[in-house]
Amino acid sequence: MARIADSATASSFTVAARPGVILRDAATVLRAPLIKNEPVKGALMYHVVSITDMNDFGFLITPKKTIKIKEKLPKARKYELEPFDVLLTIVGTIGKITILPDALEGQWIPASNMLIVRFTKDKLDNAIAFVMFMKSRYGVDILTKLTHGTTIPIVSKKAFSRVVIPQLTPEVKKESKELFTKEERLYLKRQELEVAAQQLRGEYLA
Repeated sequence: MARIADSATASSFTVAARPGVILRDAATVLRAPLIKNEPVKGALMYHVVSITDMNDFGFLITPKKTIKIKEKLPKARKYELEPFDVLLTIVGTIGKITILPDALEGQWIPASNMLIVRFTKDKLDNAIAFVMFMKSRYGVDILTKLTHGTTIPIVSKKAFSRVVIPQLTPEVKKESKELFTKEERLYLKRQELEVAAQQLRGEYLA
């Protein structure tokens, strides 16, 4: 069971009057390594998740890029993605976040600029709660404070694994799921409006 963070560590949540928990106590946090393409005989094909595959809402779709990796390569096996894993970019563009869908087509690995956050219990609801927290002002503030580097912004995996998130209670998960669904509806509506705007522009001087 994840331990609740002490009052000093959880001070970010005193305004909301909600207890916090250290992320590494609630989930496994992995830093994706660089895995190179090895198009040799018997190599396995992997989909590679990049930042361009990550939507602003909803679940990740099947990545476009693929590479081949030697069969049973331990590094690839260790970082092979699972349904409802959360991916967070921590190099260059900081804070892009997504959830993997419930079914993966083939084998997937992340690009090397990402963290994998994997919950072992109640994976979907915990992943949604974590994503909505990271998108909130609290999550944005955490990443801003942890970001360092003058040429290329970067967030340390070690430091990030120690951040405090809200304790994943049934109430927090229910609220997060409702917000996740509302956000998805809003983004889909925006896409519809953008298509309508493009159609209007196409009618100019037609």
